[in-house]
Amino acid sequence: MEFTDAELVLIAAAKHKVKWVQRVRIGVIILLLLGTLALLADLWSHPYAIYIAFALVVFAVALPQFGQGPKYEELLELLLEKSSSPKTNV
Repeated sequence: MEFTDAELVLIAAAKHKVKWVQRVRIGVIILLLLGTLALLADLWSHPYAIYIAFALVVFAVALPQFGQGPKYEELLELLLEKSSSPKTNV
């Protein structure tokens, strides 16, 4: 499968974004665990803690669609285009 320079740039940007998203998700998981432990230990009793936790989960799930870099739809479109193009023997 041959890729153009623009497609290679798209793939590199996606790779960079995936690494960034993974780091942020690990941070969100750590925050959720610390918040849960603080609530259970009665160190933190915020009336809106459940809303904060829900917002963190939504943020972590939607994170790949935020920020710089290609969206999943762009990568899927590229892969569909490449997979549906006629195969040539080189």
